Amino acid sequence: MGISGLLPLLKSIQQQKHLSELSGKTLAVDGYVWLHKGAYGCATELVTGKPTTRYVDYAMHRIRLMRHHGIEPYIVFDGGPLPAKQGTEVERRKRREESQAKARQLASEGRHAEARELYVKCVDVSPRHAYQLIKALRAESVQYVVAPYEADAQLAFLERSGIVDGILTEDSDLLVFGCQNVYFKLDASTYTLTHISRSRFSQVKDINLSLWTDTEFRHMAMLSGCDYLEGLKGIGVRTANKLLRKYKSLERTLKFIALENGAIKIPKGYLETFLLAELAFLFQRVYDPSTKQLVHLAGQAPDDWTEEKDRFVGP
Repeated sequence: MGISGLLPLLKSIQQQKHLSELSGKTLAVDGYVWLHKGAYGCATELVTGKPTTRYVDYAMHRIRLMRHHGIEPYIVFDGGPLPAKQGTEVERRKRREESQAKARQLASEGRHAEARELYVKCVDVSPRHAYQLIKALRAESVQYVVAPYEADAQLAFLERSGIVDGILTEDSDLLVFGCQNVYFKLDASTYTLTHISRSRFSQVKDINLSLWTDTEFRHMAMLSGCDYLEGLKGIGVRTANKLLRKYKSLERTLKFIALENGAIKIPKGYLETFLLAELAFLFQRVYDPSTKQLVHLAGQAPDDWTEEKDRFVGP
């Protein structure tokens, strides 16, 4: 899902790159992004149970394209459900089920074009689809890993550990995880993609990110809403940036909103919920390929670690 409105605000530092410019690099790729995009082309078949491998073909075409230009892909798949994201997943499943029921009704009435539009919305890419892609990856010796929980945290860990040189995804959350080089919108026809480098944040024109710490950037994004926390209604990325700039801390910003802005309601216990959600960006469990062990993304957990926090970031 990502952070709503974040990528447009970073447009001034987005750079178009030709794949050949990245020759010699290893890029970690969110495998489910390609599975979902590939599934759009065969959504009717997938939802109605008809055999198809077009979603695998979609991903493998892009893998071969990267390798043709000297880029080594490292595919990362989501693993088990993360407790921190339970609310988001429940809402997504509900929307898929509603779309599927409407699509079947339209198909029974012979309105197949309208049904297909809904099939695209309700297609559910599952581990069995990922496994079909994994078999293709093995056949062509492509590196991959199934994350213990979310691919985003695993992607961030691979870059942070120096195992890969950057991330290829469609999710702006990777910037909130602190990734340095994130690539979006791979175009298989023009061999180009869009690059956002964290080192250029101070040059952003549409929003003030100069001297912005990772913590301040993360708080700005989370206030506007993310997968782990519902945003405050009326607070977008731009407004969150201005408030945090002015009041210098999350606590003081929330206090101002509560006292001075009656139109924006802060739920009871919001600060505690916010700080718990932040742990998913910091200490979510990931797999370390070098030690073959599960570790926290940001290293050792702090001294005030509790069982509740441990369950939240993935037991």
